[in-house]
Amino acid sequence: MNKKQLEKTIKKHEAIVEKTSKAKVAALVRARRAEFWIKENSEQYDKLIRRYNEVNDVIKGLIEIKNFPFWMHIIAHVNIFLEDPIKYIFARPKMKSRLVKEYWGFKRIKKEWEDDFKFTESKIEEDYEFVEDATKFIANHKKLLTKCKTILRKAKND
Repeated sequence: MNKKQLEKTIKKHEAIVEKTSKAKVAALVRARRAEFWIKENSEQYDKLIRRYNEVNDVIKGLIEIKNFPFWMHIIAHVNIFLEDPIKYIFARPKMKSRLVKEYWGFKRIKKEWEDDFKFTESKIEEDYEFVEDATKFIANHKKLLTKCKTILRKAKND
């Protein structure tokens, strides 16, 4: 290899190292932004999970009530009617269907959030793996560049 080819090769590989360094920084920034996104949205996700569990518990309670004796049903219905007769007449018949709709709505939203979190976490892992590989690649290329530069200096001195 002559001096000009060696100089061109050195410049070419320096550009490659620079591009890889920029890509590494971009991956780090992406990973950190994703981590911050997860932190910011985890509070809303926890609220959603709490509400989902509350609705789930109410539905389970409604299912368990069916196993009680008939006289307990009568006493419960009379007490509810005496508390608020208008609500008993108009709201109670729609309550079960509304709870079921709420349950499935929360379940769908919960699944979407879980998928988003899993996807984001997998992308974070990919970015960190890329950063590790890029660090190794840059270190190896810098070693090779220093060797090439020393060879070039020796060739210029001769």
